[in-house]
Amino acid sequence: MAIRNQIIGLIRFSYPATEGFAASRLGQAALEELLYDPRRLTMRFAYLETLVLPTLAAQTDGDFICGILAGDTLPQEWQDRLRALTDRFPFVRPIFLERMGPLPAAKRSFRRCVETDATHVTGFRLDDDDALAVDYIEKTRDRADRLIAGGFAEKPACVAFTRGLYWNLNAPGEPFHRFREAFAPSLACAMITAPDMPTCIYRYNHRRIASFIPTYLEPGGQEMFVRTQHDTNDSNRVAPPHAEAIATAEAAKLLRKRFALDADRVFGLMPVRPAGW
Repeated sequence: MAIRNQIIGLIRFSYPATEGFAASRLGQAALEELLYDPRRLTMRFAYLETLVLPTLAAQTDGDFICGILAGDTLPQEWQDRLRALTDRFPFVRPIFLERMGPLPAAKRSFRRCVETDATHVTGFRLDDDDALAVDYIEKTRDRADRLIAGGFAEKPACVAFTRGLYWNLNAPGEPFHRFREAFAPSLACAMITAPDMPTCIYRYNHRRIASFIPTYLEPGGQEMFVRTQHDTNDSNRVAPPHAEAIATAEAAKLLRKRFALDADRVFGLMPVRPAGW
């Protein structure tokens, strides 16, 4: 049988998981009040529509699906807005699920995107405020297909690119740093599995994934992701120690060349635009 490796991404969008996030300890009503605050959702849509989805739309390999997981209690106007994204971004698949743990929700979401002729699924994760380089899908498919052809993905295996940009939206004086991670990052990281999704990329902490499954890490010579830092991050995101600060003008060129982003537009996500821009 011919091999057909389907590429599927998953973005969790204000999903009220029962665990796994700092706010998950809240009761359901309090958690939904926090996640569904109109000001917060307006900002999350700004990240999603300005930063995340344009980089996916510009992929050199457009043969992929990206599910967007939200709660089935998300207010209707916001559900409608997620569904409307499919008009501009045909690769988007909105998914609305009841509240459950983050892993079963992720596996169920991936399964909803699997096509019947897939022999393998390479599933990647992406937050709703980060970005992937325009050749991410192309390179991930190439590396994953080689692992499959070589017999190295008969059980789950991971493919990750470790070089990227850290962007502090609250630091207009020095917002950008570049860095090569020593382990699989939380984005630009994908897991090859069988189509029935016995597990998925959300199963393990990205820092420890190589402790559990075979993992191919590629440092490469080009930035493969943008990871943002701002006031509503769930995790404590900071540029790693020894990250290299880069000038805003250089970062703007990278955003355009590697991520198909217009700096003037995306800098509007910052409360204060970068110095000298």
